[in-house]
Amino acid sequence: MAGAFWIGEKDLDEFQVDAVKGIPEESSFMLTGPAGSGKTNILLLRSKWLIFKSISNIKIVSFTSSLKDFIKIGSEQYGLPVENSCTAMYLFKEFLNEYDIPFETSGNFEEDRAMLAGKISSLLAENPIDPIYEALLVDEAQDYSDTELYIFRALAERLVLACDSRQSIYRVSQTQGLIEKLAEGNRVDLKYHYRSGYNICRVAEGLLMDKVTYPGISGSSKYKEKSKPSSVVINVCADLQEQITVILSNLEGELQLYPGERLGVLFPKNLQVAEFQNKLAASAFTQDQRDNICSFTLHASKGWEFTSVHIGGCESLSKMGAVQKRLIYTGILRGKTSVNLYYSGSVPGYIGSALRVLSPPPSDPNFGSLFGDQNADS
Repeated sequence: MAGAFWIGEKDLDEFQVDAVKGIPEESSFMLTGPAGSGKTNILLLRSKWLIFKSISNIKIVSFTSSLKDFIKIGSEQYGLPVENSCTAMYLFKEFLNEYDIPFETSGNFEEDRAMLAGKISSLLAENPIDPIYEALLVDEAQDYSDTELYIFRALAERLVLACDSRQSIYRVSQTQGLIEKLAEGNRVDLKYHYRSGYNICRVAEGLLMDKVTYPGISGSSKYKEKSKPSSVVINVCADLQEQITVILSNLEGELQLYPGERLGVLFPKNLQVAEFQNKLAASAFTQDQRDNICSFTLHASKGWEFTSVHIGGCESLSKMGAVQKRLIYTGILRGKTSVNLYYSGSVPGYIGSALRVLSPPPSDPNFGSLFGDQNADS
């Protein structure tokens, strides 16, 4: 897992170095960059840089608990207090508890986040307070609502907001330009990314065709494609059970090929993840091998990276609404070297279209075949 984090200054490019130490310590800033550009690493290193400057009342805020776990792994490697990492939901609950504001959660993530943000917003409107944190460093800032972002601003003397609009997979309405405004107009754009291979990037680009809103990423990839060619493969299966069987079979070979490296298995739905986890627990894999296999929903996989990624249940993507393309885009870009997609029945046409970039153009069909074999030209 250490490969997910940097081990020395030589690992950083000039833009990453600037993001860690180029902004004055008292300033806020916005950090942008594609998947694999090191945004989460930079939040960790910026946090450590601030601590060296005697700024210690810090929280690194993640959107999901799975990303919080990933950040805690990085915190341990960088020698940072793991308790500095928390989810936004936890941060908001702690704040309300501190001010003795009662609240009741329902267990519905979207309802609960809106309720917590609403209560804090009302409290701040009635009783303005001084910032209670010296710094908040917020990952996946594109997924927060305006209200949540204003709360972060109110609670922190310094605010670092890391974001990539291409990976926005939650249904929130966010005012254009708000993140940069809250970051006092300071901005660092990361130019290069290092995680995903060229072929993986090309397929991901094919999913988001609007190049103005979603700029391409293959041209800025620093992955060493020649030494370890990347791939994206689609697997057609009869049903979910067969998908899981094929995934486990493919993982068996990869555990030998990539010993000790982390492999990801992702699905659109929690029930699919649970089904896979049950089959994994009953498999012949050793405990060490199981520990190297991470299984999440596509939503929960944000921020993680894996040598190989297996995305099952792709036939369910069409039920994920307007975010489905960005969801599979984000999932594919969790992978470094290989991505396998699995589906039963049919998948949205945009996936087949994206995969065509890796195949040579097909030859023209025999015109007669359009009318059936019996009319085909001889």
